[in-house]
Order: sequence, then C-alpha cells, then structure tokens
Amino acid sequence: MNAAALLGRLKPAKRERSGPGLLARLRRRKGGDSDGAPRAHKERRPLSPLAKRLLGAYAALALGLGGLAGWLAMNAEHTTEAWQAAIPRVEVAVKGAPAPTPPATPPAAAAAVPVQPSPPAVSPPAAPPPSAAVAPPSPPLAVVVNEPVTLTPAPVPGLVEDSRNGPLPRIAEDGRKPWQVYARPFPAADRRPRIAIVLAEMGISGVTTGNALQKLPPTITLAFVPYADRLDNWVERARGKGHEVMLSIPMEPQDYPRNDPGPNALLSMLPPERNMERLEWSLGKAVGYIGITSTTGSKFTANPDAVNPVIAAMKARGLMVLDARANPRSVAGTLAGQAGVPRAFADRVIDRDLSRGAIDDQLAELEAIAKANGAAVGIGAPYPSTIERINLWLTGLADRGIAIVPVSALANMQKQ
Repeated sequence: MNAAALLGRLKPAKRERSGPGLLARLRRRKGGDSDGAPRAHKERRPLSPLAKRLLGAYAALALGLGGLAGWLAMNAEHTTEAWQAAIPRVEVAVKGAPAPTPPATPPAAAAAVPVQPSPPAVSPPAAPPPSAAVAPPSPPLAVVVNEPVTLTPAPVPGLVEDSRNGPLPRIAEDGRKPWQVYARPFPAADRRPRIAIVLAEMGISGVTTGNALQKLPPTITLAFVPYADRLDNWVERARGKGHEVMLSIPMEPQDYPRNDPGPNALLSMLPPERNMERLEWSLGKAVGYIGITSTTGSKFTANPDAVNPVIAAMKARGLMVLDARANPRSVAGTLAGQAGVPRAFADRVIDRDLSRGAIDDQLAELEAIAKANGAAVGIGAPYPSTIERINLWLTGLADRGIAIVPVSALANMQKQ
C-alpha cells in the first residue's frame, strides 16, 4: 500500500473524532442542549414569609436610625437647652455677697449678631383663677454648708525647738501651746454629749494604716507609734485629711520583757533621766501632734514615780495626756489633772473582742456614758472590723443627739 492510500484511510477517522461529539460537549459546557438550543435558566424560588419580614424589619431599623441621626444633627442645641432648663435649680442668696452682674455686650457685637430666642422647654404653670387664694411665698430656708476642716500646718514657728532627737514641741513665747494650736477645731457652744474615738497603734502596718486613712471620717483621732516607717509622712497625710493626731508612746507592760512594746520604751526600772531621753526620742519623730497616750504601759502607768517625770515633761511642752487605762490602776490621768496638764480618760476599749456584736455593744456603752456624764472616750486599733462598725455606728449618732468630737474637745471634761 502506497502512502497516498494510507493517508486517504486516516483522514475520515480523524474527522469523526473531532466531529459532532466534541461540538456537543462544547455546547453542553456553554449551557446549550445537544441540539444547540440554549438551555432555559432555572426558575428562582420565591422568598419565604419569615425572610420577607426580617428584611422589612432591617430596612425599617436602618431608616429609623438614619432619621434619628439627622434629627439630632439639626436639633442638638435646642435639645440640650431644653434638658438643662428642665433640671430644677435652687439659688441661695449669701448675705453680703454682691449680686452677679451680667457681662455687658458691646453695641457693635449686639448689632452684628441677632439674638434668636429659644422656645420654652417647660410650659409655664397655669395662672390660678381670680377667686383662688394665693398663699404668700415661703421664706428661704437656711442652708448650712459643712466645709472640710483644715488643720493648722505643722510645724508652726515658735512651737518647735531643735534637738539631737529632732524637732521637739514647746510652748511659744506668747503662751500658745501645741495641744491647742494643732487640735482639730470644735465649737465650744455645742452642748450635746460628746464622744471621742481614738485609734491607737497607727503606723505599725502600712496596709492597715492606709485603710484607716481611706475609710475613717476625719473626726476620729489617730495615735501613731513613734517607730513607724515614714512616720512624718503618715502624720502629714492624716492631718491633711483633717484627723487630730497623737503619739502612742511605748511603755512597759506587765509581762515585759516577754512582751516587748518597741524600741526606746519607757521602763519603770530606768532612772528618770534615761526615760526622758527615750521620751524625747519618740517626741522628735514627727510634728503636729497634740499629746501622748500609751496602750502598752500597763506596768509603767501604774507606777507614780515613773509617771511623774513624764507628766512634768508634758506640762513643760504644752501637750495633752490621754490615759488609755491599760491598767485599771493607772495613775497617768489623775497625776496629769493634778499637775494642770490637759487630760482625758479612755472609758472603753471598743475592740478587745473583735466580733461585730461585741464592738457594737462597746459603742452603745459609750453612748450611755456620754449621756450620763456629758463626755466619753473610746479607744481601739485600726482593724478592718473596728473601722466597719465605727462607720456604721456614726451614721445615726447625730440623730441620737450625740456629737463625735476630737479628743482635744474633751480635755478636762471627764471626772477623775
């Protein structure tokens, strides 16, 4: 077989493979039928009623938000004016204060900017009928403003002397005494029964001290230990918040030395000169306090020979003494009164038992003592439960006719 005949047999076969079968496949890929006619598109399914409702809700929400944004953009100023006009206000006239004068508007500015009155935000009240009786206006109520008390900044020139132990309090040349100058003021004309609360042992723990300064009202007196870290900063912070401040001097307890009251404690076994050196070490650690107390000196304060030099030093320096009565036989308060030193006595330790009910009972006893004697002093420590119960107790104290006062306001008021 020659080449021409072979080619003639191959050509028809090639045309068959590339013929109708391939075109049909191409038409099917383009969406047509086998005969070349285009295939009809699949008919779309209609939306369900739920989908229609959701679509309508979205459209309504978008339309409402758009309308609200447009209304706010056009009426924001009038809305603000109406809102401010609807807020009730009371203006109290202060005697002796000049009436406020509205700022004068320059003529040119007044002519250039026309004033457009705003629509009234609140409809005026309807006028009473002619026959109705109109009551005369009531006189304005007296407004009493409780302003925060600012204590005299310490140290005050003339009330301090330099020493190797630091600044020590002294009586000024004009007779001013530190216990009076550094005291928190309280009106002497207030004749209500008085209660002073003193929290001692402040400064031993930074956490409890900071918690007390944060949560206690400034009418509570705070007594700091002289060996506390950053004592001068603590005292300054306490006085800055309005608290009257004392020093809690370490003194010898009954079970010394097993119970150590702290560095440079006053000890009944030491000679007076040594105890005075230790006392000045404590007094020189801070400024701005009104006097001293001690919650540890159950043995020292029961010894007249040991206490008398301390009382003489308090008198020479113009300081007050609070007898914490760590020992029921303490003579500190009695000797102070006999020497003419301002003094007070602790009537109750309010948190010897830290249960809430026990603290509440002690505070109630202070009220009874104050009503019977005119004054009472409670002493405690800055425990969280103590602070909690004091704050709760104070909420109704004024309604019961009792004043909470700094301890200086009770100087020499209690019986011996």
